[in-house]
Amino acid sequence: MPQTADYVHPFAEVALSNITREYPFASHHLAQSLADNVPAVEKNPAFANSYDWHSSVHMHYLLASLLEMQEARGASWRDRALEVLYSHLSEENMLAEAAFLRENPSWERPYGWAWAVELNRVLNASEVAELRELGATTQVLAETVFDLVAAWLPKVAEPVRHGVHSNTAFGLRRILVGARATDRHDAVDAIAGAARRFFARDAAWNFAQERSGHDFLSPGLCEADLMAEVFTEDELASWLPSFLSELSPESPALTPVKVLDPTDGQQSHLYGLGLSVAASVTRLAPALEAIGEKTGQNELMAHAKGMLTRADALMAPGLEAAVSDEYMSSHWIATFGWEALKLNHS
Repeated sequence: MPQTADYVHPFAEVALSNITREYPFASHHLAQSLADNVPAVEKNPAFANSYDWHSSVHMHYLLASLLEMQEARGASWRDRALEVLYSHLSEENMLAEAAFLRENPSWERPYGWAWAVELNRVLNASEVAELRELGATTQVLAETVFDLVAAWLPKVAEPVRHGVHSNTAFGLRRILVGARATDRHDAVDAIAGAARRFFARDAAWNFAQERSGHDFLSPGLCEADLMAEVFTEDELASWLPSFLSELSPESPALTPVKVLDPTDGQQSHLYGLGLSVAASVTRLAPALEAIGEKTGQNELMAHAKGMLTRADALMAPGLEAAVSDEYMSSHWIATFGWEALKLNHS
């Protein structure tokens, strides 16, 4: 089993390298005129690095998370990490980034939104005083996302179920957790209501037809992750075993996919798929096991325990790719690797 301590330093080096690297950068803004065709840093002074905006945001999140670890104390990179975070996450930069989101309300929705909230949440919850100070400056970014999501969801007819950035459930779960942490009840209510409207009637998700060629998320497991946050204990006990009934420890959905061309940015998403699936399984299997124990379903308990045995194999390719020289992988995968590692050792 991989150990979190073994990845703190290499992941910190990856994160620092990424958030101080301006190019290559994929800018996905809609240009309204020639005036919008300016260097990315003029529009996004904090997050015009690490290949694209959302990857930059979650690499900042990763670096802040790593600074919490015992291995970061006295590390050679610690002062540099704090210096860069303070520079990028300044009050001026956060006001500019929040303003850009308000002016472009569908941009980076919901994936980038989710990581902006996660960044703020980990800073606010930090035991490191310097990081808590940055929680105050990034609050405007999170509050902007909460405003946007509360305005957006009532107008959404159906969720996006693809296994990529636009996936509705993946983003909403993270925003929900952050909204609860800051008592944004309007956003919590909007997300919980939308989740019930979108997903409460789903059953027997077809995991056999998941994993298209550039997925980095399991649509089914993202949905289950979200509903585990939304449902009451009794509701989840009824819904979750039914929804996951087509998933077994032997399912192809719980085996890693071989990446044949790591230089292909879309195909390299599959490294992240193994990591995100491992994280979801690690969250969901204990809930499934508890349901089985409470209801006397020994088969369900064994099923849940078997799912957990797949985590290491799912994680291995992505953990290797996260610190590789191939930038299509290394500009983003370490964040997913860190989440999976932390969950497996919590």
